[in-house]
Amino acid sequence: MHHPDPPNPLPSPASRTNLTATLRQATAETHATVEQLPIMLRLTSSSVTRDDYRRYLQTLAILYARVEAPFYNGLDDAVRERLGVRPKLPALLRDLEEQGDPAPTAIVEPDPQTPNVIKTRSTSALVGGLYVLEGATLGGRTIARHLRRVLGDGLGAASFLDFHGEQTSAAWKRFSGALDELCADGTLLPEAVIAGALVAFQDIYRRLEQASKP
Repeated sequence: MHHPDPPNPLPSPASRTNLTATLRQATAETHATVEQLPIMLRLTSSSVTRDDYRRYLQTLAILYARVEAPFYNGLDDAVRERLGVRPKLPALLRDLEEQGDPAPTAIVEPDPQTPNVIKTRSTSALVGGLYVLEGATLGGRTIARHLRRVLGDGLGAASFLDFHGEQTSAAWKRFSGALDELCADGTLLPEAVIAGALVAFQDIYRRLEQASKP
């Protein structure tokens, strides 16, 4: 299965006043393709198992270990504070431990395919990567509810998928509002944010596709 060519990342001039909406439109095709990967379809199926859930956590732990810290550490404290973001890898590792799995060895190995969004160290590109990670918390809560219905107590806390809990909507509103404000005041360049988000989605696709193979 091949990843589709990303849509044109350049927003129209009018879209610069609503960066969040432009990002959603620019990444919609790629996002939909990720959701159709076998590992995601198993996770959201009525026959999902704890082994499916553990495999998903292991895959995401490797991904987050390689990209999350550079995304956060590459930003100024003031930008991070305005966005209201917090690292999610600790929650992933807690969930793995709860499921009886150690942290994957691969998270401490060098990554030969470091996403370009990290290599550039551009604030706008890094925020684009964080947009993808933060946006995943919205769908994560829906998946957590589904898994809780199917797996019951076997799901455990699901502290990664349900990262913000009852504050999920509020956290997203703060993040998306800050995106628009940072764009309006010139801190972020819309084209670079969108390009960073697309690269991050491509990296997520590649890793989830690899995990979907037998």
